[in-house]
Amino acid sequence: MPSHNQSTNRSKQKQITRQKLLDATIDIIAEEGLVGVTMAKVAERTQLSRGICNFHFDTKEHLMLEAFRMLYQEHELAWREALSDLTESPTSRLSAFLKTLLLPPIADHKKVAVWMAFWGVAPHRQTYLEICASIDREYEAEVERLLRELSGGKKTVHGQSLHAIAVTLTCMIDGFWVNYLISPGGCLAPEDAINACLVFLSKFFPELDSLLLPEEKDSNGN
Repeated sequence: MPSHNQSTNRSKQKQITRQKLLDATIDIIAEEGLVGVTMAKVAERTQLSRGICNFHFDTKEHLMLEAFRMLYQEHELAWREALSDLTESPTSRLSAFLKTLLLPPIADHKKVAVWMAFWGVAPHRQTYLEICASIDREYEAEVERLLRELSGGKKTVHGQSLHAIAVTLTCMIDGFWVNYLISPGGCLAPEDAINACLVFLSKFFPELDSLLLPEEKDSNGN
């Protein structure tokens, strides 16, 4: 029988191999889209045999789905961690939240390409909804909860519901991800995207002005 150390080493090797396959799949989707993914290409990129690829993922659809699941779980863990430290002020947690989602490693060009592929292709969009709908609503609810702290418990600010503000903010983040993908030359730097979100929010929560870069403060007349 294999020893405990042998079993542990085999388990680690399986995880390493699985990660190599998922990373290669993300690379291919970023370069060629979902239609470009084949088990042969993944095997070639990883320098692994087709048999090993099929041992870990029986079909390319399974492989693509697991690549997306991995990115979605990374995204979920990241935003939850950014919002979780209740010893930090709401302002600090909001700043951490924006930086987490609009800077690498979450806002990475290759990773964003995979998100867009699942958003944009009808059959895969349905898969996205089946996997992510409930967590997406929770994501929006957590942002709304943070805004409620900033508002002192109010449900509306300047005639806008906190729910609407929260959804608008998450839509802005998604929009900046699209910009990162279609403008690889960087027509809008991530730091500018973070500031744009803060400018929007500062119209409802003036205390967020303190987070703006000096250039943004000057442009707002502060």
